[in-house]
Amino acid sequence: MKITLTTKTSQQLSLTPQLQQAIRLLTLSNLELRQELDDFVRDNPLLELEDVADTPVSEAEPEGANESADSREEELDSLADWKTKQAGDGDDDGREDQDQSTVSLNSHLREQAAGLQLEPKDRLWLEILIEALDEDGYLRDELEEIAASFENVFIEHFEEPLLEEEYLVGLRLLQSLEPAGVGARSLQECLLLQLEALRQAQSAAHGSASISQEEGLTASQFELSRKLIEDHIETLGNANPVSLAKTLGEDKNDLIEALRLIRSLNPRPAGVFRDQHAGYLIPDVVVYRTRGGLWRARLASGALPKLSINNDYAQLIKTTGGESSNLSQKLQEARWMLKNIQQRSETILRVSQAIVEAQQAFFEDGPKAMRPLVLRDIADECELHESTVSRVTSQKFMLTPLGCFELKYFFGSHVSTDDGGTASATALRAQIADWIKNETPGKPLSDQAIADRFGETGVVVARRTVAKYREALRIPSAAQRRHR
Repeated sequence: MKITLTTKTSQQLSLTPQLQQAIRLLTLSNLELRQELDDFVRDNPLLELEDVADTPVSEAEPEGANESADSREEELDSLADWKTKQAGDGDDDGREDQDQSTVSLNSHLREQAAGLQLEPKDRLWLEILIEALDEDGYLRDELEEIAASFENVFIEHFEEPLLEEEYLVGLRLLQSLEPAGVGARSLQECLLLQLEALRQAQSAAHGSASISQEEGLTASQFELSRKLIEDHIETLGNANPVSLAKTLGEDKNDLIEALRLIRSLNPRPAGVFRDQHAGYLIPDVVVYRTRGGLWRARLASGALPKLSINNDYAQLIKTTGGESSNLSQKLQEARWMLKNIQQRSETILRVSQAIVEAQQAFFEDGPKAMRPLVLRDIADECELHESTVSRVTSQKFMLTPLGCFELKYFFGSHVSTDDGGTASATALRAQIADWIKNETPGKPLSDQAIADRFGETGVVVARRTVAKYREALRIPSAAQRRHR
């Protein structure tokens, strides 16, 4: 074997400490950022933190910067009137507990993911799936649609898109994390994941899958619970144990134990994390209507505390000519922090404004008017990377006349229409909620009937898609609604 020396030119992404800090700050929520700044100020005497909850934040656009106090009051009055009108429309977009965030859930999942030995491609996909979870811990969008939104990211970093067989690898990794049931795509899958986790935990505790009744549930009861979830999920809510046992040919006591087990499972695995938070939040941006009738976004007043460099320490460094290397380093770190905080605010405002411009109809007419929107659309508009837009829209909130929304609420999958167009999944969910709200008592609309109604309007929606959207709205099935 001949040993030779060769030279090779290649490109490699190098993350400087300043860039790493900028990325981390962009990912943090408002509350997490405040904690981060508190910790940073304690370690760096050159920075001073001042709460500016009552200090207005200037708007990035000149159009709003010169408004008088009277015009701003008129603007707020018009928003209040608009909100009253929308409330009277009776639209239900399924946003219960909108004032609670999923910050702790995402952080909890990221901490678990950090301890896994994963290939860079699998780790990136897992992080994307974590950000795609809804407030209940469900993965509502199709894996193919999520992957398509980040296709350019994978091509740029790995020179190939995410392969279909890799979709499920990330999904299984996500569903292996705690809490059990997270990452499920339906209520049925959520309960089955929790059932399997419970079975494994009990088997590990006793060293065997065959367990006596005194020690816990038997394997046959677990199997019966699984069968009920898979084949009778629609009727479990009001099932009569005696008649159901007779129909299935099962022992009544075993079936009662199986039902008890199923009802002990949590249909909203992320609920425990939402409940840990106070019932309020500080929005990052506020949407308002201009005199011309357009909707625009501005940074929210008091969204961030005021951060500045201590003049005394800065003057000391200047007079000593930088003799204290420690203070000079602290000064440089303080300047980085100030610059990164400013860049974070500017990026959030740019993305928010692009979202508002794209969703003008939503602010006029409500959720039914939501247009299809994906991360790539905003990334192209703002000349940002899709991964940057993903970080900006996660755990950042926008105050609107309809309520306070997470920025990623304005993105969603779409379905095709007969004329070759697309319809937003958010708009479809709002329409489903409206139809069910106005259905004839005692004659609820089935998922297939709702799909047929969409077909009459030119929107192609499968029955299982309707079921998925209905579950996302936390609306019971037709069989359950019939007995209300």
